[in-house]
Amino acid sequence: MRTLYDFQAPTDGEVTLCEVDGRIHSANFEFTNVNIFTNSLENYPQIHIMKDSLYSNKLGDDAKELFISVEIPFLKQLVQIYYEQGYVEMLQAAASHRKFLISNLASILLKTINGFDNIRTIFNPTFKQSRTKIITKISLTRNWVNSPIRCIAWHPDYVKIAVGICDDTVKIYQKNSTLIPILKCKQQKNITCIKWRPMSDSEIAVACEECIIIWNVDPHSVVTRPSVSNAIILQRNNHQPIVSIAWSPHGDMLASVAAQDSVILVWDVEFNRTSSLKRPGCSGNSLLQWAPNGKKLFSATTTLVFRVWECQTWKAERWNVLTDRVQAASWSPCGSTLLFSTTQEPIIYALSFIKSDFIFAHDFSSSPNAAIPLYDVSKVDIEGIIIGGIIQNMDWDPAGNHLAVIFADTSYVAVFSVILDPVLQLNPRYSFTIGLK
Repeated sequence: MRTLYDFQAPTDGEVTLCEVDGRIHSANFEFTNVNIFTNSLENYPQIHIMKDSLYSNKLGDDAKELFISVEIPFLKQLVQIYYEQGYVEMLQAAASHRKFLISNLASILLKTINGFDNIRTIFNPTFKQSRTKIITKISLTRNWVNSPIRCIAWHPDYVKIAVGICDDTVKIYQKNSTLIPILKCKQQKNITCIKWRPMSDSEIAVACEECIIIWNVDPHSVVTRPSVSNAIILQRNNHQPIVSIAWSPHGDMLASVAAQDSVILVWDVEFNRTSSLKRPGCSGNSLLQWAPNGKKLFSATTTLVFRVWECQTWKAERWNVLTDRVQAASWSPCGSTLLFSTTQEPIIYALSFIKSDFIFAHDFSSSPNAAIPLYDVSKVDIEGIIIGGIIQNMDWDPAGNHLAVIFADTSYVAVFSVILDPVLQLNPRYSFTIGLK
């Protein structure tokens, strides 16, 4: 198995900028200008995010001290706590109140809820953790909780990019436009991922901790703050925190998974209706990837198990990894090959499919019950530069020529050239830095 030693060390003080006609171009990091080598990016949007956008604007206890306290009726207090913090906090407030009947009833309900939660944590340990910690652990973004940019998404058909920022806003940058639409509403808290809807130039799904918001952003509108009336809010009880979503290739279905919910939901967006993909077990889910040909759907749980669903019969093939869980996965453009990595092994694995049958092709002489270890990306020191380690995320480009890999502990991106036929191969292409750790 090949290793990252096959990569060439980046020149000291330089950063890789682009590949033009098969040739890789680099420049000093202080004088980077892609336009020196190609003019294909001249009309691409320039992204500038102000520093004041990098801080959350949530109303905390310090801000509440600025207001004069007033006497609020007890029942009104409970209603207010319910809408602002949830039913558990409401019951805790009621239990601590002096009203005998209400406080006793609230205490009994709290004990009952805690009992059910204790039973659920036996089967799904993620229930013990706060949602923010769960998202940070599962997210494809490195150090999600402290990252100023939570996620990005390029439109598959237009020069347009959506950027999710830590202040719970999404900004849309597009070609030849100085207008930057800003998407924000009170339900949009703790953005986890963003996906443009296929076959549409205006619809984008924003996955948050408690819901999914489908925004309709008219590319010809001069309004920079679209109203929530232009959005569809998809929400279900216990389907939280939502950590991954995936559109079907034709954009007619949207699938979502939550870290504390064992059910995979498939949404009919326009009618706000869902179908459930149920399977045995009480573990939550962490990742979804729809095959580009629409025939298969990959889903990973928060445990050792992952599945590949056949989208006509919705039957699933179950697989296990050796330790922990799947962290990242990516389909080939033809949908015949799936690459994935785990949270414990610095190895890229491959699963291949033969024709349209639900049969897995593997190593030429090995058992059909194992994936192929394709590339070892363990940490290496190349002329003083550390690259590699556990994979944070990977993405296969739509043309199928390149695979980009980012790592959890090092700041270089490894880019591979991909050969599918006659045998799947990953060949080192180049690496470039994404900033200091």
